Amino acid sequence: MFKAIVAHDPNRVIGNGIHIPWHISEDFKHFKATTLNHIIVYGSTTFSSIGHALPNRKNIVLNFDKNYDAPGCEVVTSIEEIVERYKDSDEEVFICGGASIYRQFLPYVDELIISEVKKEYEGNVFFPEYKDEFDLYKEDERDEFIIKYYRRKK
Repeated sequence: MFKAIVAHDPNRVIGNGIHIPWHISEDFKHFKATTLNHIIVYGSTTFSSIGHALPNRKNIVLNFDKNYDAPGCEVVTSIEEIVERYKDSDEEVFICGGASIYRQFLPYVDELIISEVKKEYEGNVFFPEYKDEFDLYKEDERDEFIIKYYRRKK
């Protein structure tokens, strides 16, 4: 099962260049607790911004160069390879960014876990539009953000 996990502001901003425009430690803790012991998939730009593989998760980095160096990660050169490998699996595969990876995986994603940051931020990187394809089924209010859970419409 493919799930996307992301934090965005009310305008779907997820980044300003390669940087996240906010620092909300409670959201980082939520991300860690949700993805721990699961498979996470992200692009090489996101990997570079993090700087290392995230512990206690199977890290898959997408890069068209199979020789891309991502220590502690499996490098895969196509989305199709990941989809084919996990489409019938019971494993939860979390799509973790960036914008291009989210956009390309969105047709395969069954659920979205969105931390909607309450404040608006300056940014030039956006999460794709999704509300026509997914239904909100649960919310969890926090001080600086709301965790919103969506399922793909049938």
